[in-house]
Amino acid sequence: MNVPIKVFLVDDHEIFRNGLKQLINSEDDMEVIGEAGDGESALQDLATIVPDVIIMDIRMSGINGLEAGQAILKMRHESKIIFFSLYDSPDYVAKALDMQASGFILKDTSNKIFLNAIRTVYAGRFYFIGEVTDILVKKYLESQRGTLGRHPAPEAVSLSRREQEILQMISDDLTTKEVAELLNVSVRTVEAHRQNILRKFHTNNMDEVLQTLKN
Repeated sequence: MNVPIKVFLVDDHEIFRNGLKQLINSEDDMEVIGEAGDGESALQDLATIVPDVIIMDIRMSGINGLEAGQAILKMRHESKIIFFSLYDSPDYVAKALDMQASGFILKDTSNKIFLNAIRTVYAGRFYFIGEVTDILVKKYLESQRGTLGRHPAPEAVSLSRREQEILQMISDDLTTKEVAELLNVSVRTVEAHRQNILRKFHTNNMDEVLQTLKN
């Protein structure tokens, strides 16, 4: 039997935290091994607990999630952090990227996507949903200005929330059918979003899009 993914939850809303705990513990391949209601308690507990994945709320009283996360990553190199927020803030995403967090997802995401994010970062990959896609695209396009003159201006590339979710899943090597099942939409809907993404990047090759975001 495989050892379950050990998850630690940090959120200042007990009811919300309990809901996450119930969801995670209902899965065969993961379990909650600890929880905290604020950043300070999390730092104390994680001095002795070693989780695989930490789900960290950002906006908390006292030590906020970003401050706590930065300290935890220094203390627990082996643990992965996924920041969890109600707010799709470019500032939050940029700080999460700068501290080399493994993920950033929004609190109104679906249960399937939330669980997929945990499995993805546990496997050593990254899972970012929200403003991060636009931030990476803009950084890339800024670096390309003046080269061939065929790239659109940074502000011209803007992906919708659903397009960002699909692009993340494609980068995780999920098939169109698997993406459709995770999002509870039809395969045709996923294909339509794929075509929109390709159109915005002025290419017919999804590998080029993925390579763009990695550079």
